[in-house]
Amino acid sequence: MMKYKVVILLCFFTFGNMVFSQSGIVQNRASFKPSAIQSTNMVFKDKNYSTFYSEDTLNAALTEIQNKIQLSPHNYSLYVSLVDLYTRTKQYEKAYKELVSLYKLSTEDKLSFNTKEELINLLNRLKNNVRYEKNKSPIYMDMAILSLIADDKEGAQDYIGYASKGLVNEDMLKDAFSLIFNPQESSQKALEVCNNIISRNPEDVQIRKLKAQYLTQINNKDAAIEEYSVISALSPNDKDVKYNLYKLLCDKNYSQKDIINKMYPENTKNYEKIYADMAEILLKNNNLPEAKNYALMLTEKFPKNEVGYMVLADICQKEGDLKSAYEALSKLRDTADSSDAVAKYNVMLAKLSDEPVREANSLIATGLYQQALDVLDSANPENLYVILSQVRANYMLSNRQKTMELLNKAMSLYPDDSDVYCAFGWVYLQEKEIDTARKYADGSLKLNPENKSAQELLDMVNKAEADTYKSKIVALYEAQNYVQADKLIDEAVKINKKDANLYFYKALIYIAQNNYAAATAPLYMAIELDKTYAPSYFYLALSFDNLSEKKNALENYQKYLTLLKPDDYSETERKEYASSRISQLNNL
Repeated sequence: MMKYKVVILLCFFTFGNMVFSQSGIVQNRASFKPSAIQSTNMVFKDKNYSTFYSEDTLNAALTEIQNKIQLSPHNYSLYVSLVDLYTRTKQYEKAYKELVSLYKLSTEDKLSFNTKEELINLLNRLKNNVRYEKNKSPIYMDMAILSLIADDKEGAQDYIGYASKGLVNEDMLKDAFSLIFNPQESSQKALEVCNNIISRNPEDVQIRKLKAQYLTQINNKDAAIEEYSVISALSPNDKDVKYNLYKLLCDKNYSQKDIINKMYPENTKNYEKIYADMAEILLKNNNLPEAKNYALMLTEKFPKNEVGYMVLADICQKEGDLKSAYEALSKLRDTADSSDAVAKYNVMLAKLSDEPVREANSLIATGLYQQALDVLDSANPENLYVILSQVRANYMLSNRQKTMELLNKAMSLYPDDSDVYCAFGWVYLQEKEIDTARKYADGSLKLNPENKSAQELLDMVNKAEADTYKSKIVALYEAQNYVQADKLIDEAVKINKKDANLYFYKALIYIAQNNYAAATAPLYMAIELDKTYAPSYFYLALSFDNLSEKKNALENYQKYLTLLKPDDYSETERKEYASSRISQLNNL
């Protein structure tokens, strides 16, 4: 009996020690400091960590690592610790996301040798553990990315192949697929992965496209044709798929009839739709001769179909045959009976004029006005911007009558267009008819308050009107009629608040009356509007000099001298005075 009691006591003490030991470990882990997390080898050594510790402890460790990462986001060893914990707790999808980030860092050479070694050690551990997993696919996904980090692409391809055979997150699988397989390389393993995904999801168009691409690369054109045929049925509006199928059928020397039957098995008799579809597909892929062939067949057999004319216009433009492009568009205009077709007509008509207008405007900018008109002769005569470019060129050639004819034509075609009003205003401004120019500038901005050209025109009109005051202001100043000169400046400023000269004149009036304190404000305003006009700094320095503000006077005299041009002899007297005063002030 005593013998049994001893055994029981020994068992009790042994069990007690185990409990004490385990609770001590839990306590130590729960209070573990973030700084102690350095590497996976130091933190997690026990293979059965996830079963040995409580769920609370694991969550605490996760929180601990994540907090540490927030404090040190570039300590990539911490991410390895996070991945290690995820894999030990079988959270393989979470581990995958972190591994992809680590792989991208490895491609940028941002992972240290030790960190890569830790990841390779993790891969080796997973190789041992995978046999114990019921659903092996998620762990294979992690092993595939780890193999990439270890520069073992072949191993990565093997693991992604194993992963694709089981149940796994499809988006994650496709993501890994794009990392592991190069689309430019043919690969039997890539085909196997594609087939595994398709077996579970036959309508996955994205993977089927990849499969067809790989089949084409390994020159299995018959299988690629069948694959593209399936994709075309699943995604009938995918023109890229249709074109790839078309190229393969041409490579296999299919006849036109057989090509149509293969590409449109459900619609072999609907030639209007087939010709229109083929014309657009071939045009999109810049196969102009074949696109033109189908477009011509479409316009010949189905003259009311709008697509044929649009395709022909586009092709003729690409070929530089603008005349034929306009002819095709004119037929489209006469044929179009839907708002969509009319909108496309307008877009294409504008598009045809874009290049000639750009070229003409370039020529106008360099003074080649007649050459600009020659270019515009081949453009659409009813396009607004063609007309406005013609207006500019004719005005610069002094063709006043033609200029007004073109402006009136623009107004009749586009009576509510802001740019038309702006063009009228620009011409009247050149003719110094300021009131009329202002009327059109205001009209342009009323139609479109965001029209920058109209705002610039209005600024020019304001400047021109304010300029008419300047000769009177100067005359009154020279006659020492300062009160009237100042009133006239105030009137001019109401018209054009952006004219630095007006504020400069106002300052001169104050200086002439020895009111140096009042002169500083308009001089600062003049400088704000024109920071390169040297005399403004001279008179600001002179004002501060007379106000006994030595520092400000010195700064502005020096700024004045800095801005002077060496050959500006009109400033000789002021230059000598400024130099003299700088010397005198420095000696005070």
